[in-house]
Amino acid sequence: MFTNAYFSNPENDYIYKAHIDVYGHQLGGIFIAKRISDTLHRVVFTTEFGNKLLDFELSEKSFKVNYIVDDLNRKMVVNTLKEDFRLLLKTGHNVDEVKENEGFLIYKSTVNKGFNYFFETKKDGRLTKIIHASRAKEKVTFEFDSKNNTFAENITISHRNIKLKIELNQISN
Repeated sequence: MFTNAYFSNPENDYIYKAHIDVYGHQLGGIFIAKRISDTLHRVVFTTEFGNKLLDFELSEKSFKVNYIVDDLNRKMVVNTLKEDFRLLLKTGHNVDEVKENEGFLIYKSTVNKGFNYFFETKKDGRLTKIIHASRAKEKVTFEFDSKNNTFAENITISHRNIKLKIELNQISN
C-alpha cells in the first residue's frame, strides 16, 4: 500500500492560488480542498473575487457536483477534473510492484485499464511525482514541490492528450 499524505489531514484546509490553461484559455482563482471524512473530499474553485466556478464532493467511488459554472459544465471537462482530483486526493493506493532507481522508489499501481506510478524520494520519503498512464503512453503528470511529505507547496498537473495544465501554489497551510 502506498500512502499519499498530501491532502490527508482533516484538520487542514488546503488553499492554493490556481492557474488553469485549457485550450489556450486561462483561468485564475483559488483552489480549496478539504478532507471531510476518511474517504470523502470537497473541492471548490473560485475566482479571486470569491465567485464559485466549481464545487465537487468526491471519493474513490462517489462523485457529486454541488455547483459548476455553465462554461465549465462540459462532460469531458467534468470527467477529466473528476479523475484528476480523485487521483490527487486519494490517500491509499494498492501497489503491484516497487522499482528503484538512483534517487527514487517507484510504486506501480494498476487502475482500470491503466497504471499510476508514484515517485518517492529515497532520501526523505517525499512524493515528487505521479504519472497516470495507459498501457501505451503517459496521460497525466502530477508534479509536487514540497519541503516535507505532508504538504505540497506547489502542484502542477499536465495532460498529454488534451491541452490542459493546472498549477496550484500554496496560499496557506
